[in-house]
Amino acid sequence: MSNPKPLTPQQLARLRAFISAEPLMNHQEFTSKWDVNRELVAEICHVDIRTCNCWFSQGFSHQDPQLYHKWYLTIADLILDQYEYIPEFLQILLCPDDF
Repeated sequence: MSNPKPLTPQQLARLRAFISAEPLMNHQEFTSKWDVNRELVAEICHVDIRTCNCWFSQGFSHQDPQLYHKWYLTIADLILDQYEYIPEFLQILLCPDDF
């Protein structure tokens, strides 16, 4: 069993910046930018379609997506919009079935 690597001050600062960052994309922005249906949004966010429908609804049944759902949409937007500019090792991590 190997010992875990300690974090450098610079790595810790990057990690803290990531933790405090707000995702750039929500469900409405994503569907305004990309021609996708709610079923695909639900699949991207790993939720049931009923949960996704609550995000888009008004009134009593409305729910806001959680922060991690917005991260899924932000990463999906990055993949759709900037994939060819992403270094290959990250492409492999993000979309392993492409390789």
